[in-house]
Amino acid sequence: MSVDPVYFELTFTVKPLVPTRDVLVDELSALPFDTFLETEDGVKAYVDQSLFNASELSAIDHFPYTSGIAESIEWTISEIQQENWNANWESDFKPIVVGDRVSVRASFHKRIEADYELVIEPKMSFGTGHHQTTYQMLDFLSRLDNLENKRILDMGCGTSILAILAALKGASCDAIDIDSWCIENSLENADRNKVSICAWQDDSCQKAEGYYDLILANINRNILLDQVSDYVTKMNASSELWVSGFYIEDLLLLTDAFSVHGLELIESTDLDRWVAAKFRLIND
Repeated sequence: MSVDPVYFELTFTVKPLVPTRDVLVDELSALPFDTFLETEDGVKAYVDQSLFNASELSAIDHFPYTSGIAESIEWTISEIQQENWNANWESDFKPIVVGDRVSVRASFHKRIEADYELVIEPKMSFGTGHHQTTYQMLDFLSRLDNLENKRILDMGCGTSILAILAALKGASCDAIDIDSWCIENSLENADRNKVSICAWQDDSCQKAEGYYDLILANINRNILLDQVSDYVTKMNASSELWVSGFYIEDLLLLTDAFSVHGLELIESTDLDRWVAAKFRLIND
């Protein structure tokens, strides 16, 4: 059983906001940071404390490009307090609609008419559909007509919002996350939406059995590069791998790296420079 990571939350304030914030996130992405939330004056970045020594943080050492263009870059560091997460989320969370097909709301919101309505509460988990990456993955899934008898794996599942939508569309879904909070939250969210998913805590998909018709990995560039070889072992000739969690500048890097593992890019979208992309195995 994996040990739950304890996270640092780094809140950055940068001037000028554009293009400094984007350059900073690019540099943070090369470090072990795995989640980013844009703010009005910068960005919040999250990192496993065991992977990052915050006491040695220096703009010049860690963010040389950002330091070169920023008029100012300031940050504060704190641990994520689990008991405060839901209160903060509820104060900010607004319902969303993806096209006319999928709506996402909390239990305290009024119903929203859509083909599929998701009720999601995140606890300490990330994934409410608001981030550009999750939004695009929901959009991809919403366009699939029939998932009956399909096996789907949601890697880095967070709230399992993607697995839950797939389950509502008839798929059999497994969900994996490194954090036990996410697994607990995933099962609670599945119950809220009256679907069944199988969710477990792990840092890879190596223990998953059999092949999947579709693997969803909305994580970040570095983890995708590190784990793509594992994903391929869970794919058959007709499987697809859908990934997100990176910027448009990283798409070529991932496409080249994935091609080494026999994957080809078949479609991509971008929203505010965040990318979602579909890959499949190259069949000779």
